[in-house]
Amino acid sequence: MTNKTSLWLAAAVVAGFAFGFAGCGPTTDPMTTMCSGDAQCSAGEACHPVLRRCVTACTGASDCPDSAKTCATFGGLASGNDAGVRAFCQCSTDALCDRGSAGQVCQPATKLCGAKCTANSDCPSGATCNSMTGKCAAGSTGDGGAGDGGLADGGAGDGGTMMDGGMACTPGSCTAPAICTLGVCGAPAACVAPAFQPGSCPNGQLCATNACAEVPFAPASCMNFAAGTTPRAWNPASANGPIITEVTQLSFAVDAAFCGAGANEKRGRIRIRAYDPSAPGRLTTETGQPSLRRYQLSGNSLAVGANEIQSYVSSNMGQNAEFIVNVCTGTSTNSLSVGYAYENGNPVCVTLQ
Repeated sequence: MTNKTSLWLAAAVVAGFAFGFAGCGPTTDPMTTMCSGDAQCSAGEACHPVLRRCVTACTGASDCPDSAKTCATFGGLASGNDAGVRAFCQCSTDALCDRGSAGQVCQPATKLCGAKCTANSDCPSGATCNSMTGKCAAGSTGDGGAGDGGLADGGAGDGGTMMDGGMACTPGSCTAPAICTLGVCGAPAACVAPAFQPGSCPNGQLCATNACAEVPFAPASCMNFAAGTTPRAWNPASANGPIITEVTQLSFAVDAAFCGAGANEKRGRIRIRAYDPSAPGRLTTETGQPSLRRYQLSGNSLAVGANEIQSYVSSNMGQNAEFIVNVCTGTSTNSLSVGYAYENGNPVCVTLQ
């Protein structure tokens, strides 16, 4: 399959924003075809639902460059599984985009590698520039062909909306089954169960079976994170810390020998799974990862040291991790609320009982 890089740049110029996107490799043809659906593109092309330009289609990751290895439709479905809508090469991390072309990031509005934005004028029509991250949050898009909903509408072509009063949504603020995607409440996008989270889902989400879902976020009832604390302010659109996708109690039982205290001292074992949306390698080891803190009911937080981690498994070039942490009650109790959050990551809460 012939790859095309300048194709993205040509599309960007016509779309009216200042940076070129490096999606699927180089071409000598600077012109691309305008489209409203795949039928208007050639057999080896797909209609990008944001750029409204024909881009190189793909049938698998082997068709794509290392900077953009996800071959899927804008709704996250693999080629051939969504009523014939063609897939194209998409990025998943800033680090991989930067390796392909220094300084580029994975733009959520288009799912293509591109230069950082500095103003809304650098973004596709309807998208908003986050000057802190240099990323364009998705605006309104069409459906790019049958069965391929635009991400900006919250996924699956279901016309997402802002919160009441025009405020952008935050994690957990949308009314189910809607979820918050890049500041807009809408139906979750479809996805294919990935080898590593978040798969084709955007930062701050995970792929749950066949649809994107919000990652865990400590509810207001979790007293470990007081209102106004830094973890409560986590926003996946601007934060770049590791994201916890699961926090599960494995056991909670008397273990005075391990905890080294009274006869009724209980030990809790908790499994945590996480991914890093920023830079592969940061989750390679339990001692080298960004600050993971344990939040107590008192509101105090403590850095989780290697002595608290029972086992640690890193994968996907250090971008994903699964590990087990130990915590002792300190007093005789039948239950204990524990909170965890990475620096610039989402707060999660688990009640041991």
